Amino acid sequence: MTAESFRDKIFEVSDPDARLRKPDALHEFITVDGGFPKIAKGAKIRVDEVRVVPAGARAVILFVHAAPAEGGAAFGWTSANNLDGRFLSETIGQIPPAPGASRFGPNAAWANGAFLGQVTLVQVVGTNKEIERIAETTCSAFLDMVAAARKDGVLVGLNSGFRSFPEQKHLHDGFVRRLPGFNPANRPGNSNHQNGIAFDIDVGGGGSNPVYVWLKRNATSFGFLRTVPREAWHWEFLPDKAAAAKRRGVFSTFD
Repeated sequence: MTAESFRDKIFEVSDPDARLRKPDALHEFITVDGGFPKIAKGAKIRVDEVRVVPAGARAVILFVHAAPAEGGAAFGWTSANNLDGRFLSETIGQIPPAPGASRFGPNAAWANGAFLGQVTLVQVVGTNKEIERIAETTCSAFLDMVAAARKDGVLVGLNSGFRSFPEQKHLHDGFVRRLPGFNPANRPGNSNHQNGIAFDIDVGGGGSNPVYVWLKRNATSFGFLRTVPREAWHWEFLPDKAAAAKRRGVFSTFD
């Protein structure tokens, strides 16, 4: 199920101090006889529920309700950071368009300055303690690539996915004004982040970064390729162009 990719998966607890939390106050630990009940490091678990708690600005804290993988009584709530991989790139639910949604609303898709219509979005755990959004139409391809990379020991994380018109306007205005921390950004209505095909992936500075190296070798097999020469992080889902690039032995549109 792409909208909730954590279901039917088995996760491993990697933190030796994976304390349990109070269900009605997740910032607080459960105490028993002055101690803190924990899930043992190395325990295999299933997750049947996820809660997102705001932590200032766009950052969030993610909590998961864990049960033994082999069955039995649930352990309870703990931080997703206690799990191997930190729940990175797991999807945690859909955001359908609201009835009568505006062309400038959160689900409005744009391309080449034209409004395309409303799209269903999927929430995904990003790299910067944020919940990013990706279009439902490209979600499966992204998750397939993430799963293949993980089998190779590489964790693929997202820095930015789908953007609303106001979000793109904010980034473009910051770039035009040369404000610190703003990268080049197209005019609102003209970014492929607004139609669901663009993904800013956490590749550090590119080069020898393990994620970047893996993407160079494998991304075209999943329909993704680089499209912006100066942005090692910017990859787009363009299956036909990716297939052509793979046949040529390259991984971008500008090789």
